[in-house]
Amino acid sequence: MTVLLGLTLLIALGAIGRDSRILPFHGTCAAACVSVIGHGAPAVAALILLPLLNGAGWMVLRSHIAWRSGDLRERRAIQQAAGFALCAAIGLMLLTALAAIPGLPVLICIGIVLSGLCAAALPAPLLQLVGLLCALNGLLLLGGYSQSWPLVLGTTLVWTGLLALGGWLMPKLAWLRTEGSRNG
Repeated sequence: MTVLLGLTLLIALGAIGRDSRILPFHGTCAAACVSVIGHGAPAVAALILLPLLNGAGWMVLRSHIAWRSGDLRERRAIQQAAGFALCAAIGLMLLTALAAIPGLPVLICIGIVLSGLCAAALPAPLLQLVGLLCALNGLLLLGGYSQSWPLVLGTTLVWTGLLALGGWLMPKLAWLRTEGSRNG
């Protein structure tokens, strides 16, 4: 159990600065954690929802690759920001571990949420969206562990709404980015 939770946290930290290709792997590892640490109907719901939502996220966002656009300076700036976000996530995780002792599963879930929120601070809109979706994976994992129907259902609603908004907004943002680079 501890190894699987640690692996999921490492994947969540490694997902910082990645595009939608990381979502299926992230969701599958979170689902594996739910299968080990969760029990009851909310855990089963989270176990089913995590791979489904992340697979749908990958399918909707797979045409938008973050590293394709932009010049070398912009890509290096994004990589540098991802490094800072990774350090911030690790620091916040350590502060959370020192401030409270909620138990290892809850601490790992909090770490996954914090790493997603730190990824949401990156400058590229696709990376922000993927970071928010990864943070919501952590909330689904927490809802499955704590047997909280409101957390599982609320997170699922926010996940699908954010994915629908991202699917609608990402092509418009990519178009505006190419129009801005041609005019500028």
